Amino acid sequence: MIAVTRIGEALLHWLLDKRHATYGLAVMRIGFASLTLASILLYLPDYSYTFGEGSRWGESLYRPNAVKDYVWPISILFSRSDPDWLTYIKLALLVAVAVAYLLGWRMRIVSPLFAVLWLGYASTNPLILNTGHYQTFRVMLLFLLLADTSHRWSLDARRRRLRGVEHPLRVGGRVLPRWVPILSNNVAVVLIGAQLCIVYITSALWKLQGTMWVDGIAAYYPLRLEQFILLPWLNEIAWHVTPAILVASWLSVYMQLLFPFTLLNRWTRIAGLLVITGMHAGIGILMSLPFFSLVMIFSDMIFVRDVTWQRLQSAVATRWRQRAAVTSRQRRAATSRPAVGEDEQSSSSEVVGVLP
Repeated sequence: MIAVTRIGEALLHWLLDKRHATYGLAVMRIGFASLTLASILLYLPDYSYTFGEGSRWGESLYRPNAVKDYVWPISILFSRSDPDWLTYIKLALLVAVAVAYLLGWRMRIVSPLFAVLWLGYASTNPLILNTGHYQTFRVMLLFLLLADTSHRWSLDARRRRLRGVEHPLRVGGRVLPRWVPILSNNVAVVLIGAQLCIVYITSALWKLQGTMWVDGIAAYYPLRLEQFILLPWLNEIAWHVTPAILVASWLSVYMQLLFPFTLLNRWTRIAGLLVITGMHAGIGILMSLPFFSLVMIFSDMIFVRDVTWQRLQSAVATRWRQRAAVTSRQRRAATSRPAVGEDEQSSSSEVVGVLP
C-alpha cells in the first residue's frame, strides 16, 4: 500500500510540477511544419491534378465517402469542386499558417488553426494523404494541441523572455491555475509516447506473423524493389552485406518489440533511441521513405530529456561564440596590419632620413 501511494505521489509530481519534453515538443513543431511546407512544394507543380479540380479524374480510386469521415467544417475547407484559383488561395493560407507554426508565433491560435487546415487539406485526396505516415502525422498533430510546443525555440518564448513574466492562461476571462497548462502539456507527452509504443509493438507483432524476419532475410527484399530505391549504388552495396541484412532484420523486430522497456533506464533509453533513429534513417535513405522516417524521428525526440537538449544547446552556443571570437580577432588583426605598399614606403622614408 505504501509503495502504491509513493508511486501515485511521484506520478502526480511528474504531471503537475513542471513541463516535460519541452525541447522535444519544439523539435516536433519545427519538424512537422517543415514537412508540411516540403510536401506542399513537392506537389505544387502538379497540384491541380493531385488536389485541385483536375484531380476529379481519380475520384473512382478514392475510398468512398472518405471526405465524410472528417467532421464539419473540416470537410468543406478544401474541395475538389473549387476552382483552382480559390484552392491556391486556401493553400497560400495553409503555407502562411505553417510558417507561423514553425516559428512558434501566437501558438494558442495558430496551433488549432494549423491542425484544422491540414485536416481539410488531407481530405481532398485520401489516396495520397491517408497513407501510414500521414495518419501518424495527423494523430500526433492532434496530441500537440494539448502541448505547449512554443515553450522553447519560438517567437512566443522570445516574447515572454523579453517581458520577463509569463502571463497566466485565461479562459472566458478567468485565470486558470498554474498546474492546468502543465498537466495538459505532460498529458500530451504521455499520449505521444504511448502512440509511438503502440506503433512499434504493432509493427513488430505483424512481422512476427511470418518467418522471414525471424530468419533474418526480410530486409533483403525491400532493398531490391525498384520503386523503393533512392540511391541504386547504395542499395547494391547494402544487400550484398549478408551480416548487415541479418542484423537489420532482427533489430527491426526485436528493437520495436522491446522499445517501451528500453525507456525504463537512462542508458537503455539512449541505446534504444540510437538504434531506432538509425533504423528510421536507413528506411528513409535505402527505401526512399523520408517523410515516414522524419515523422517518427521527430516524434521520438520527446524521449530525450530536457537537460540533454540544454547541454547540447549550451555546447553549440559556446562553440559558436568561440568561432565568432576567433573570426573577430582575425578581422581586427587584418585591419590593424599596414598594407604592403605602406610598409615599403615607410621603410624608404627611414632609409632616406638616415642618409647624409
